[in-house]
Amino acid sequence: MTLSLSAVAASSVSAPEDPGPRIRALAAVLREAPQADADVLLTGLARMLDAHMGRGHDDPASNRRIRDQLDNIELLMALEIERAGVRHTPSPLPAAA
Repeated sequence: MTLSLSAVAASSVSAPEDPGPRIRALAAVLREAPQADADVLLTGLARMLDAHMGRGHDDPASNRRIRDQLDNIELLMALEIERAGVRHTPSPLPAAA
């Protein structure tokens, strides 16, 4: 069974009105990723969903597979972000009281 994009969008929770410039920039990086990288990202997301679906939130093996996939996705995203020039400027830490 395949789901159309409109069916998925209709069943999802509505997105925030304005996600902010950083989220929009990161979404653009994902949209513009080369096809090979996008395929790897989608496969990683599918593996995370597979590890999560039908298992409890406290399943150590499932959580380990999800963390492994997140690490892989984070590395690929870091490369894409660097290529696209979208960097994160850390917020200054609050002053100690």
